Amino acid sequence: MTKEDSLQFVQERLRHNHSPLARELRLLSPPRVKRRFAIEMEQGEARRFDPVDDTVMIGCASGSVWITHDGDPKDIILGANESYHAEREDAMHVFAMQRCVLEIEFEDDVLARH
Repeated sequence: MTKEDSLQFVQERLRHNHSPLARELRLLSPPRVKRRFAIEMEQGEARRFDPVDDTVMIGCASGSVWITHDGDPKDIILGANESYHAEREDAMHVFAMQRCVLEIEFEDDVLARH
């Protein structure tokens, strides 16, 4: 799986998890799994994750990244071996300040077809 494929999968699953149907089903407690992806980002590369929730964790295995959310004046800077759990559901922006390895973790509904 390429970096772009991985990022596209993460975006699709985050959108699914925030859909009205998924929220309704969650009341029935469907099985959930923790998904984790690691991608390399080049210095200056930026990514937007929308939507996110409090299960989303961003880790920086090496290098450094800057993280912010739409409408939030707070900025988060992560260095190697540091992590951040999303505190807001607004779009999250991640910017590689240096070449880095980014770890993305989130809870996802279990799908029968995967």
